[in-house]
Order: sequence, then structure tokens, then C-alpha cells
Amino acid sequence: MDTHAQTTGTLADVLRHGSSQFHLQLRQVLSSPDYVVTDRMSQQQRRENAYNHLKYLVQETGSTRDVATDLPKLFAVFDWSAVLATDLIPLISGHYNLASGSLATLTDSGSAAPYLEDLDDASAIGVMLLTEFGCGSNIQFMQTRATYDPAAQEFVIHTPTPRARKFMPSVGIPVSRVCVVGARYIDADGVDQGVHLFAARLRGADGTPAPGVKITQLDHQPLVIMDNSVIEFEELRVKRSAWLSNGLATIDDQGVLTWRDDDSRKRGFASAISQLTVGRLALSSCLNAAARASLYIALRYASQRTVPLTPTQTPLMLDLPHVRETLLTDLAGTLARTIYGNAIKTRLATSDLTDRDTVVSVMLAKHFIQLHALATVTDARLKLAAQGMFSANRVANYLGVCHAAITGEGDCYVLGSVAGRVLARHLADKPAPESGLHDPADPGDRMGLFNARTLTIVHEAQQYLGTPDLTERLAVIPQALELAEAYCAEEALQLLHRYADRPEIAAVRDVFALHYLDQHVAWYLIRGLLDAAGATVVKQELRRAIDTLAGHLPAILGALELDDEVLGAPALAEDVPNAWEARCAPVDH
Repeated sequence: MDTHAQTTGTLADVLRHGSSQFHLQLRQVLSSPDYVVTDRMSQQQRRENAYNHLKYLVQETGSTRDVATDLPKLFAVFDWSAVLATDLIPLISGHYNLASGSLATLTDSGSAAPYLEDLDDASAIGVMLLTEFGCGSNIQFMQTRATYDPAAQEFVIHTPTPRARKFMPSVGIPVSRVCVVGARYIDADGVDQGVHLFAARLRGADGTPAPGVKITQLDHQPLVIMDNSVIEFEELRVKRSAWLSNGLATIDDQGVLTWRDDDSRKRGFASAISQLTVGRLALSSCLNAAARASLYIALRYASQRTVPLTPTQTPLMLDLPHVRETLLTDLAGTLARTIYGNAIKTRLATSDLTDRDTVVSVMLAKHFIQLHALATVTDARLKLAAQGMFSANRVANYLGVCHAAITGEGDCYVLGSVAGRVLARHLADKPAPESGLHDPADPGDRMGLFNARTLTIVHEAQQYLGTPDLTERLAVIPQALELAEAYCAEEALQLLHRYADRPEIAAVRDVFALHYLDQHVAWYLIRGLLDAAGATVVKQELRRAIDTLAGHLPAILGALELDDEVLGAPALAEDVPNAWEARCAPVDH
């Protein structure tokens, strides 16, 4: 990873990506009391509230298009929505990134203008329709069809079978909709030209479905509030100018498609799904933000909650080993992934979204960040015990966002295994690591252990990469997933080394590295890279590193730019009983 670490500024500057002023503005907009979700609201009311909140967000932060194409701002919108307004996550993904981002980048400004004008001020809400019952997230195999009508100079989009129905975009609420539809274009010569994108108005200004569109609202969802639906097309007609070609091909008046060149044909699918790459990183970022907020709440609670162990001994909850070790190793892993994710975000802003290395780097980041975020939020929920069951303390809501995002924009495990397989081929020429024992007490040797794990997995995976046989493709998946995680962990540790002049980050680095070695100690023992004495040193050093990190906890929690008032969680109050009494007091009318 060639992104240079930022060594100036505050700890908050290191952890934050983008303008502090915009982050502050978002915190104010997304915590507006006018859009607070209460336990008295039905799912329908929460859905409607979310749409109203989205419109307010757009009103306060400016043009949707400007935010969608300014990646630091876009990522900040995702982060703060995840922390303060979880119901918005499904809406901002479709509105900002997938619809507005695609229209702003994949066609000319004149063709995009009629749609972007409505999206810019949220008079229409954006959504993208890709996944289907039959193909799921493997959208290169979608079956929705698009053909061309030369007489009308229009594209005609059709759902050929029930398994080709689009499943499951948020379009149930009847508001004006602009959508970007993925469909296989069958040209006038009968040639399947692969997946292309088309802009369409899914619902009119009054919210009624467009001619040729059938929308079926799906059932109640307990984890996250979304107005998910199944979409079927019955000869939906869209304008010729609605084709999002990205300048890679042309279609003549008879509907025959001609690619600009061979490279354009190869880039066609990657171009069509380029905004998914942005979306994957945005969702990873917001899950990491939810993990940071969960840890803030759980650690603040554990730092003031006393636990009566005996009639005379009431230690702080954070002093209990199972609480301390779990939450502080989660904290180190989350901050490591924050710094790693920020480096990927910075790189993405100047990258070609169709470039293989760019796509793979984001697929790796999704697998590395999102699964850890889920584990962290789950740990925080469990350590909060009964307090963690309530939406008022937010962490339970963060769980729903995690579950939704991990299978959004492509399933984590699918993307991780594909990216790991690509990585195994890419690194095949790297020399095998040197054998011999390492000293886990030495930070340099720890880096050597991380690198040895990466390269060993690469070499062990080669036996499965010789043929495209299905048996081999399936057999390599476990190692591909191991490699995806090992490679990202090594990259994250390298970044943490660059910040080691900061004592808080040095403490994070040590806990992150030692906890990783402890998790994989059997792997290292089997391969002779550690012995029993080394394994013991790992555990001893990890306990010391956790104690050091605990000493930096006030500074780290302060750098997260969260506060008790904005989060409003009763668990954060010094007087928890009175906080709950105030929250549950009857509302005077």
C-alpha cells in the first residue's frame, strides 16, 4: 500500500477521513430532534420518517450529485448515518451512490441532467436495481432483458422469468423515483452484449408505478427498517438517451451495438458496476463507524459501572478480564481497520473504478472490515448485557445495519474468496518466507510473522490454481479467505507502524499485532515459526499491551468525536436509573 501516513495534526485527524467541518455539520443534521425514532413508531412510520430525514439531509448539505462525487463527503454521510440515523443507510446507498453516482459518472451531462436535477434536491429518490432471485449478487448472470425498438427509438426492459425479478430494492414507499436498472442487452443482431445500465423513472411524481413496472412490497423486517420490494418489468420503455454507456460503445438506429475497441468490451461490465466498488467501501466505512460508536458506548459504560463481586469488593466492569480483553482487542482491531480503510478511501478518490487492482482492493477491504465490525458490535451488545438490548442504547440498531451491509453490494465471503484467489495468483512469484523462529516481543519480528503467514498461504494455495475445474475452485476458497484476511492485516500493521510515534497508535499497533498472533498461534506453531516459549511470550506481551492501551483510553475515546449528549444513550449517563426514568416518562400532550 503506497498511501503515506499523516503524521501531523491531532489523533482525531488521524482517525477521521475528510473535512472536520462537514463531519460536524452531518452530526448536527443527523441528530435533529425532528426526526428522532421512538418505540411508539410503526415500521411504516419509521420508513416515512427516514424519507423525510433524507430530504432534510439533502436540503442542509447541498446537491446530491456534489456529495455523491466527492468521496470524502460521501463516506462521511454513510458514517454518521450509521451512528445517528440507522434507518437512512438503505436510502443513502441507493440515492447518493448507486443512482446519483452512476448517472453523474457513466453518461454525458446532457443525458443525465433530467434525472440528476430531481435527485439533486431529493424531489425524486434514487435507487439501483441489480440483484435478482436467480443470480443474487453475482450480477453478471442477471437475466433481465433489454432490447431496442427502432421505430420508437427506445429501449424495452422485460423480466423473462420469475427468477429474474429484481430482489429487493427499497422502493415500497410511493414517492417519486429515479432508478438505474441493470439488464442484459440483446442487440438487433441477437447478440447478448452483457449487462448494461439504463436510467428510468420507476414511480411518477405522485408515487404511482410507471407503466410496465410491477412493485410488490415485502414483509416485516426486524433487523433494519427498509421498504424492500420485488420488481418485475413488463415492457418498461426508456429513452435512448437513458443508456449509461460510459462512452465505451455505440448503438445505431437499428439497435446494433458496436464496442469502441476490444479494451472497451472487456471494461464494459466493470464500468456498469463501478459504483458498487464505491458502495462496498462506503458500507465498510459506515460499519466501522458503527463499531467505533458501539465501543464508545460499551467502554464508557464499563468504565463507570461497578460490579459487586463480594460484600466489600465492587470493581469497575472494565477491570473484569473478560470485559477488558474483549473490548480492548476489539478497539485495537477497529482502529487498525479505521486507518487501513482511510488509506483505501484516499486511494479510491484518484483511481479508475474499473481497474482490477482497485476493485480487488475494495473487495478485500469489505471482507476485512465488515466481518470484524459485526463481531465488535456483537461483543459490545453482549458486554452491555441487558442495557444492550434496547434501541435507546443504539448498539442493537447497529447490529441490524451490520447484517444488512454484509450481504449488500455483494456478500462478504463471496467477495473475500474471489479477491483472495486473485491475490494468490498475483503474489505467486513472491519468494517463500524464510523458516525459523521469530521473537514476538520484537515489533519487527511481528511484522515478519505477518508477512510469513501471507506468503505461506499464497504458496499453499497454488496447488488449486492450475485448472478452472469446479472442484479446485471450491477447494481453494478456505485458503483464499485466509489470504484475504492475512494480506489486509499485514497492510494494516504496516500503516500502524508509520504512526508509531503517537503513543496511542503504538499501543493500538501492539494489541492488534499480538492479538492476531494469539488468534493464529496454532498455525504458527505447526509451521515452526513460533515455539511453545514464543506462544507464551505472545500471551504475556498481549496482556501488557492491553494494559498500556487501557491507559490511553480517555484520549482515544475523545478522538472518536462522539459525545454522550449526541448519542443520548441512557447507558452513558452517570446516573443510569434516572436517565431511564427521564426517557420513559409519559409525554405530555
